[in-house]
Amino acid sequence: MLKKIKYFVIVSAILLVLATGCSSKQSARNLSVADEASPSGTIQSDSKTPASYDGTTVDTNGAVPNMDVGNADESGKKIIFTVNMNLEVADTALTMDDLTASAVALGGYVADSSFSQQDTASIGSISLRIPPDKLKEFTQEVGTLGKILHSEMSSQDVTDQYYDVQSRLTNAEAQETQLLAIMGQAVKIDDILAVRSELNSVQEEIEVLKGQIRLMDNQVGYSTVIISIAQTVIPSSPEVDPNKGVVARWSFEYVWQSIQKGFTNSGSFTLNAIGAIFIVLSYLIVPLILIGGVVVGTICIVRLITKRHNRKKKQ
Repeated sequence: MLKKIKYFVIVSAILLVLATGCSSKQSARNLSVADEASPSGTIQSDSKTPASYDGTTVDTNGAVPNMDVGNADESGKKIIFTVNMNLEVADTALTMDDLTASAVALGGYVADSSFSQQDTASIGSISLRIPPDKLKEFTQEVGTLGKILHSEMSSQDVTDQYYDVQSRLTNAEAQETQLLAIMGQAVKIDDILAVRSELNSVQEEIEVLKGQIRLMDNQVGYSTVIISIAQTVIPSSPEVDPNKGVVARWSFEYVWQSIQKGFTNSGSFTLNAIGAIFIVLSYLIVPLILIGGVVVGTICIVRLITKRHNRKKKQ
């Protein structure tokens, strides 16, 4: 009976150890998954509601949220950060110049920009590349240039993709070395051409992989900040009509101005009428002289003939 009790105790202890080990492995696995998922996500804020960043509540009404991306280099992770912001300012062109100067001062640069002047205001858009460790400082600087209407930060973890490309590059470079050694030992032309063809394919793959690594290094090494800028529209004061209203309309000033305007208009009409008459006469004077001369000459001839006829009758 004692042996059975001892056997039961030993088996129970073994099962307890195994259960504890499985529980620890499951906890570690869950923690690992949480660590991998934490760098990737999206953080949004709006000027009407407070936003939470790194456990800190920040009022974004006129201020910029805390966009601290931490230090991803120490963990060895490759994370691409992208920030989108809407900014309302008093002068769009001046703000774009200030953003450019701030980015350059922090070791960044302008990737793209656009500006449009409208009737009453102007709008602009600028895309900046900022080192991740300077992103918090830069976004705080943006908050001093105007009113933040909206801000959003997203991240993309490309660690697995980055090291996969690096591994493929290492294998391709090793294959290149082997092919170069084989081609150095080849004697027949057919063998040399076959190795050369394979070597060209491997070298093209190497260039493509290097390009992918350079691109990811640039995306990881510089966070992208896209800022849409709108100028504050100041409503213009409505124009006041001095002649509006009964009292204003029949004021002494209005009546005197109307009298002056009436005399001016009547004088202009009289001068224009006289001028028009003289213009018409200038066109008619020559024809009238000719016609008058013909009529007078005709009358004179008729009278002369009549007088002669009368004289003959008297004789």
